Amino acid sequence: MLVIDGVKIVLNGAYEKELRNEILDKCMFLLTLIKGTIPMNREIGLDPDIISKPAYIAQQKYTISAMELIDEFEPRAVVEEVLFEMSGGAGNMIPKVVLTYNGE
Repeated sequence: MLVIDGVKIVLNGAYEKELRNEILDKCMFLLTLIKGTIPMNREIGLDPDIISKPAYIAQQKYTISAMELIDEFEPRAVVEEVLFEMSGGAGNMIPKVVLTYNGE
């Protein structure tokens, strides 16, 4: 399991370390990127409006966004599930994205 800026990423599967690191790096980049922050590609990233939504809506929107981002920009991985851990009393949620290598 890998934690970056509160986003936990888990990748399951048996394959070479270099490939695993490459896929993890790209997935971490995609899942921690806010939409509109990359010049020349403003559509890539997570929608910042997710933060201001009620918890159940934010979870659904994050899950859908994560699945779409990984599917479009890292086709070697598949999102198996997205779990959320509650952190603190302020309603903070930490997403845990479980990925599987699809063999491509």
